[in-house]
Amino acid sequence: MKTYAHATISSTGAWMGNIYDLTLLTYIYTELERYFHIDLLMVSLLFALGLIGRFFGGIIFGSLNDTMGSKPVMIIGTAGYAIFAGIMAFSPTVLILFTARFIQGVFMGGEWTAGTVMSYEFAPQNLKGTIVGIVQSGYGIGYALTGLAYVLFLPVMAADWRFFLLTGIIPLIIAPYTMFKIPSDKRQGVVKERASLKGYMKPFIKSSIMMSGFFAAYFSVFSFYPTIAPSFGVSHSMVGIMMIVTSLVLAMSFVLFGRLSLKTRKKYLIIAGSAVSMVSAWFAIPFSSSLDMLSVPALIAFTVGVGSMPVVPLLLMERVNPVVRGIISGISYNFGALFGGVISIILGFIGDIVGFHGLLLIIDITTLLCLASVIITGASIKKLKDSYAYRLYRNIED
Repeated sequence: MKTYAHATISSTGAWMGNIYDLTLLTYIYTELERYFHIDLLMVSLLFALGLIGRFFGGIIFGSLNDTMGSKPVMIIGTAGYAIFAGIMAFSPTVLILFTARFIQGVFMGGEWTAGTVMSYEFAPQNLKGTIVGIVQSGYGIGYALTGLAYVLFLPVMAADWRFFLLTGIIPLIIAPYTMFKIPSDKRQGVVKERASLKGYMKPFIKSSIMMSGFFAAYFSVFSFYPTIAPSFGVSHSMVGIMMIVTSLVLAMSFVLFGRLSLKTRKKYLIIAGSAVSMVSAWFAIPFSSSLDMLSVPALIAFTVGVGSMPVVPLLLMERVNPVVRGIISGISYNFGALFGGVISIILGFIGDIVGFHGLLLIIDITTLLCLASVIITGASIKKLKDSYAYRLYRNIED
């Protein structure tokens, strides 16, 4: 098997486990509230701490990725988040639980940064878009596996929620696979002295805005969906099924948009996907009971639109020098996740005040504003050859 295939398998598996561990908590908000005597705001903060940690992980490991290479950083990141999943599962106190979650997030940020860059750089030129899409499909597959685990544990969840969390250590098996199957990556043809972050601020800022919009919209819907869905007629068992279905749809959408990015301008894919999600969110999270029957198909449509999200880091990576690719893409992506986490905390605070039914409309408005920012920013993106950052990158290489 060719090296890029091993890199794709390794990166996809690690990202799959990353998302599995990130979102596992959203199924047991009720159990965590009851056992640790905390409210919805606190469990929302617990979820968001993983995203906050990922931001710092993107900075720390993004820099290491550009000096050490992707392979060791991805091994450390994957092993780290899996080990801390085990620590969280048996945390005796709130302090240990919250601390472990934050540290887990730091390692998660390192894994995404290294895994995505590694798969991109090992991929043949004519497959880069497709392979990045495949790697990002690990997001959907990982989320689908959380839904499957939830369905399996549902009959005993109240008593065995710790073992449900303990399944988060499974991704640890990716570390030795990466160690033995992936060679050390080499960066050639780049003069490090002349590469700096300054010339890439514009694409970095635009990428960060778009990632923030996507993440905030996605987490607004999915971080609360398992908890709020019964309020508009979705049973607990159906919630698990929907998590599996939408996650698989998301995975397929990531691959689809990755392939389309080879033939279609990336900005148009981002705009189209955002528009689909922006409209369908209002039906997926129905603030009126008359819309309840549209919730399930609309949630699927929302997920398809979000599938355009990986086009953003792909657009960024093709415009920047490989020497700074790790830290720029890592910070951009994880800043978006951090912003999504902050929005999740705010929504949790609002939910405590207005209740589930009042929260539905707030979620819809939030997704509208966030995805509108993606569309507006995406519309301002220039063609690759007209981009100052890309011309700077090519001049450095020449």
